[in-house]
Amino acid sequence: MSNQSYIWDTYDLVRSLTLGALNHTKEEVADIIPEGLSNNIRWNFGHILMTQDFFMYGPSCPHLPASYPALFSPGTKPANWEGDIPSLATLAAQLEEQKARIKETFADRLDEKLPQPFQLGNKGTMHTFGEMFAFTLFHEGMHMNALATLNKFISASK
Repeated sequence: MSNQSYIWDTYDLVRSLTLGALNHTKEEVADIIPEGLSNNIRWNFGHILMTQDFFMYGPSCPHLPASYPALFSPGTKPANWEGDIPSLATLAAQLEEQKARIKETFADRLDEKLPQPFQLGNKGTMHTFGEMFAFTLFHEGMHMNALATLNKFISASK
């Protein structure tokens, strides 16, 4: 088995950037949906959390509240939210907990084959937990860009 400490160091970096952005977000702007967009800042943080659990633990996301797939799955939007919506502080705590849990669960399993290959639409196939995990870091970065765009729209509208 190769030394995979670099991937965990990258995870620490990516997640610290995400948590830094989250911790600098005020609740009063977290739910603003700029005209022409369908999601808000809170949705993006919840989506990062839920998607990583989905890819690493399966579609039931067993470590997250049962309501999260309906709130944060691809194709969902805040306009359709019902029930309790997590605060930014709750999402921050869950993102921190998730990082520790994933590092513990998959520390020596990144080379392990998935129970079955995961087909990402017609884009490609992932065969190992490491491939899935690397994709989640890419995905998190994409949503950090979405968050930056949201913040620009919100700042411009003030």
